[in-house]
Amino acid sequence: MVDGGRWRAVPGKGIVVPGGRADEARWREALMRVGPQARLGGVTALEVDGMRGFTEPWIHIWVPKGLEKQRVPGVRLHETRRWTAADAAGSGVPRSNRAVSTVQAALWSVTLRQAMLCLVMPIQQRIVPAEQVAGELDRITRHRFRAPLQAVLRDIRLGVESLNELDFAVECRRRGLPEPHRQVVRRLSHGRAVLDVLWEDYAVVVEVNGAGHHALDIAMRDEVRITDLQAQGNAVIPVSVLTLRCHPDALFDALANLLRSRGWPG
Repeated sequence: MVDGGRWRAVPGKGIVVPGGRADEARWREALMRVGPQARLGGVTALEVDGMRGFTEPWIHIWVPKGLEKQRVPGVRLHETRRWTAADAAGSGVPRSNRAVSTVQAALWSVTLRQAMLCLVMPIQQRIVPAEQVAGELDRITRHRFRAPLQAVLRDIRLGVESLNELDFAVECRRRGLPEPHRQVVRRLSHGRAVLDVLWEDYAVVVEVNGAGHHALDIAMRDEVRITDLQAQGNAVIPVSVLTLRCHPDALFDALANLLRSRGWPG
């Protein structure tokens, strides 16, 4: 089977028999090469559990501090005293459980923005509940991202479900605008709608639109929803991610003026 290319031999370690997923043999081979008690962690473990949309060239593996191990090309190795066998998933490819994987992915990120993304995506994709992630993050006593990640998680638990909405909430707070409600459910003429950002006292709605909103079917649905909301007396502002990224000062100045025109004292 090895000579025929169907199985892979890991010299001095054993044989890797491909499983149902294309990447599983690669993950298992990396674990075998690193050594005993090696487990997938961070974004790699989350990928095993179904997370989509995050591109990572490295396989992330963690081992207990001081354990004998080997360096393997293509593997980002993390030695740790934070996590033990009790933090592993119960079955399948050896890896962290989902809440631990989420926290690992955030802590192992290169930038704070990447860490925020790693915290948001598993929760947004319903891979792990925010409450479980909060419990794991509380275990972290020292890390350069600890305080901002705890603030981000508080926002997520208040209803933020995408990084764009999270950025928006942070910018509102930083600029002294009133705290908006997020992910508010409203009944419209064509059914249920979830509003990204709502200042209920001033009847101002902001819809943060990613790239997917340019698709024709979504754009038509958005137009109907905006019309319905305006018929209820709301000022509805669709904001593209590009505007939020490239012209935030002008955008938030205009929003402040709009809120003042609708009764906010400023």
